[in-house]
Amino acid sequence: MKEDKFFWDYNKQPGRRLNTQSKKIKNVKPLVSIITSYYNSNEFMWQTINCVMNQTFQNWEWIIVDDGSTNQEAIEYLNKVQKMDERIRIYHKKNEGLALGRDYGIKYATTNYVLPLDADDLIEPTYIETLYWTLETNPKATWVFTDSVGFGKYIYLADVEFDSEKMKTVNQITATALIRKDKILELGGYGVAKRYMNEDWYLWLRMLQNNQFPVQVGYYGFWYRRREESLLTDINDEHKKEYLLKMNDIKDVSDKIDKKIEAVIYPKKSNNRPLLKKNGMLSIDNMENIEILEKDKQAYLYILPYLGTDSKMYKNIKKQAQNSKVYIITLQKDIHSQYFYRQKYEQFSIVYDLTTFLNSENWINFINYILQTRKIEKIFLSNTDYNEDLKKEFKIKEIEKIKNSEFIYKLKILEYKVMNLFPVRGIRKVGRFFKGISKI
Repeated sequence: MKEDKFFWDYNKQPGRRLNTQSKKIKNVKPLVSIITSYYNSNEFMWQTINCVMNQTFQNWEWIIVDDGSTNQEAIEYLNKVQKMDERIRIYHKKNEGLALGRDYGIKYATTNYVLPLDADDLIEPTYIETLYWTLETNPKATWVFTDSVGFGKYIYLADVEFDSEKMKTVNQITATALIRKDKILELGGYGVAKRYMNEDWYLWLRMLQNNQFPVQVGYYGFWYRRREESLLTDINDEHKKEYLLKMNDIKDVSDKIDKKIEAVIYPKKSNNRPLLKKNGMLSIDNMENIEILEKDKQAYLYILPYLGTDSKMYKNIKKQAQNSKVYIITLQKDIHSQYFYRQKYEQFSIVYDLTTFLNSENWINFINYILQTRKIEKIFLSNTDYNEDLKKEFKIKEIEKIKNSEFIYKLKILEYKVMNLFPVRGIRKVGRFFKGISKI
């Protein structure tokens, strides 16, 4: 994904607004427990709330632990949050730090899967759904995480492949991941780490020490808010005593990892075309517990090879989405298809790139799962490598071939570079200044 930086729009943060379909849902069986340790954290939490409420997977419970907040406005804000949805539960405790706050919340979790989420970070709408099915179909894995976006004071895309050896000296993973609750409890939780320590890094290392491995999902599902005054900034100040204490403890546990631990990394690297099967581990036989948003529009599914430079396909699907609910599934990787258009499509549709979170033997079952839970009325199919297999399984309407032009791709990169040259940025800034004056 080395060229994603040319196309990534950091202004398209999830949770900027609440989805119009989001509503209070009652009597839902939770399958994922979101855990948030909260300390005077009301400033940005509205956006995190929108992210959770906008999830395509609604079978969650949200346990928010007030870790001894001192700001009255922040405490009153939590009272309002609790009234938003019966799946949200608030607990209060004395201030003991983030790690013990998470442990306190995990104690009340009723599901097998735990998702630590700080009160100012963001997740994409498909985040919980994709990670849930990834762990379900990788039963030997302990936790699953996505590539991430840094935003705020610092902006970046983090998509480095997991390496257990490098993890000994550099934390490659954010704190937010979907984790098997029993594995956290076996290790004594987050609170085993000292207060000065990166408690999430310490947890990952202890899991590696126990020969447990993660799954890395290959799309940017998590947004990490970078603030200058954050706790992590204080901890990582190399001139402080706490930094040396932290690194000594990290080294102690790292030295106990005596072999390289291999992660499952999506998309999987292979020169062979994956085979489609119906005997994967993703089961659709028992879907009555899966809750979806209330259906208020006709729903259509597009199965495409990838999302790329084809402007005609983009315009046609965008037009369809004006009066319908549109879902898109992609099945292939093209050299120029990583994120060229995905953010744009996600402004009006829900996108699942199956190569980024599932083995190919689960693809047909996942498509069936989408058909069943979204009540899809029609499937449109473009030129995938699997057209014949899919036509045998589903009632499908074939559409024009999607095209991905290398020339347009390179032209867009050139446009980005030109528009971000220092003189051009200066001209644009001056133009915005005078435009602002003219409105006064």
